[in-house]
Amino acid sequence: MLLSVSFAGGWVGSVLRELAMWIGVLLLLAGCLSVYIGWKQRQKAMLVGETPRSEIADVQSSNVVRVRGTVVPNGEGSTFTSPIKGDPGSVLSAWEIDELYDTPKTRSWEAAACGVRSVPFYVEDESGRVLVDIADRTVGNDTDDTFTPARVLESNGVSVAGLRCSFDSFDVHVETDYGESPPPRVAEFIDATDGLSADPMATGTVVDASKRKYAEQTLQRGNTVSVLGYATRDDSARSTASGDLTVAQPPDGTLHLSPSPFDDVRSGGGSLLFGLLTGTIGLGILTALFVL
Repeated sequence: MLLSVSFAGGWVGSVLRELAMWIGVLLLLAGCLSVYIGWKQRQKAMLVGETPRSEIADVQSSNVVRVRGTVVPNGEGSTFTSPIKGDPGSVLSAWEIDELYDTPKTRSWEAAACGVRSVPFYVEDESGRVLVDIADRTVGNDTDDTFTPARVLESNGVSVAGLRCSFDSFDVHVETDYGESPPPRVAEFIDATDGLSADPMATGTVVDASKRKYAEQTLQRGNTVSVLGYATRDDSARSTASGDLTVAQPPDGTLHLSPSPFDDVRSGGGSLLFGLLTGTIGLGILTALFVL
């Protein structure tokens, strides 16, 4: 009888110990991620605070600048039809592909890919214009890096290395079921983009609820946009007008773009505090398990 009680107590203790270990690990990871988000928010807030908005005519080269104006295409034929929404006359497409894996044991959404497609375009105010030059970016489902810390920085938009595109909304425009290929326009874009696959989802045992979602937001002629980046005069830029003033990604920095003004940027203090508290609790649990 005593042996049975002892065995039961030992088994329960092992389960509780393992449960506490996983709770500690999750809290520590959540804390680290929250600290990362808070630190990035703080960096952006400091950058915005140090970079007052300028009239475009006052922009100087070799400097970080913040401007706001109207999107103007860079000449005839310099736009494209967005791959997911099908918006004609686009100069930028920020897109994301998410997949729902519905198996007998789990049901979860996973990020499959995200990226930005863009052509050089002008931002114009009453005083002048600057060229915005953004190279295409893809974080794809064939590159094994679909989850990066940068992915969580924008709930409405896309955040990849060196570029953050923020929008007021970031909506799903195409949804396909398991085994169903996307519409021809989307499939053509995916086939032409390195790191992406248009093949039907394949993830072992699945049920009918598995699906794929395609979200996108675009910039077009006449849209108002704010840009925070590095202004330079570079004859090798992808401009059709040699020597134009171009705003692009700062050296060792991030290019920020949003239709909304950068007036109410989060300070990051809340995320930093939450991350430090959560991480400390998680570290404390793990320390107690392995040291005591």
